[in-house]
This record gives sequence, C-alpha cells and structure tokens, in this order.
Amino acid sequence: RRLERLEALTDEEMVNVQRLNLLDSTAPNPSVETLLHAFLPQKFIDHTHANAVLSLTDQPDGEAIVRELYGDRVAYIPYIMPGFLLARTAARIVRETPGVKGMVLLKHGIFSFDDDGRTAYELMIDFVSMAEERLARGRRTLVQAAVPAGLAPVAAVAP
Repeated sequence: RRLERLEALTDEEMVNVQRLNLLDSTAPNPSVETLLHAFLPQKFIDHTHANAVLSLTDQPDGEAIVRELYGDRVAYIPYIMPGFLLARTAARIVRETPGVKGMVLLKHGIFSFDDDGRTAYELMIDFVSMAEERLARGRRTLVQAAVPAGLAPVAAVAP
C-alpha cells in the first residue's frame, strides 16, 4: 500500500517492484492488475470481465446504461489502461464513494468486494446476473458483415 502514495510509477518500475516482492523468484510476473486489487481496502476482491457487463459498458452510452442498472451500489471508473494509474485512480474513487460494494471499470470489467469472501462472491453473481437480465430485456440486433471481394490496396488502408 505504500506504492499508492507515489505520484507516478512507470510500467517498468511497477513490474520491478512486483518482482522484488515475489516469494518465488522463478514465478512469472504478477498481473498488471495486481496493484488494482492491492490498493482496495476490502479483504476479498472479485474481478471479472463478464461478457454481459462488457456488452453494456462498451456501448456508446455504456456509462449511462450501467449507472441506471447499478445505481449507487458501485463506483464508476473511466477507462484507463491497466497499471499504476488505474489502480491509484480506482482506489481513490472507491474511497470517495462510501458504501459501494463494487466498481465498474468502463470498457474493462466489474469488481465486487467485501470483508467476507462469500458476500463478495454473491455480490459478483448478483452484478453479472443484473447485466444478463438487462441484456435479455434489450433490443435484439443482428449485424451481418460481408467479406470483401478482394484485398484493398495499401494506399486505401494506410494513406
């Protein structure tokens, strides 16, 4: 948690700090999202990239859709590339939003958290189920794509 107090940390520095703290030096590098989990105060953190949630957040009006769906049960985090800045920003927003039981990372995924493991898990099931139910109520669309007859010239693709 001391890392959270830093103003900045490059990706290379973050990986180095993570590797220095491995219990097994031959282990693979920890996930780029490790600090995102570590900076949150709750004991149990569940995180998924559920298709149902992404199907909502990846819409042009995705933030409005999930805000209507989850209300004040979760914090809303704008899209930030995974790494130190995302971890620090998300932890700050969660601290500034008391009482939330999760967070939606727009165009990324959803978290649930609690100091009890079963509660954190059940929250995640609830959050994803809510997204699935919302999708089931939505308008069904079918997009058909046609394969081009031939390859486009390079100048047309990369002028």
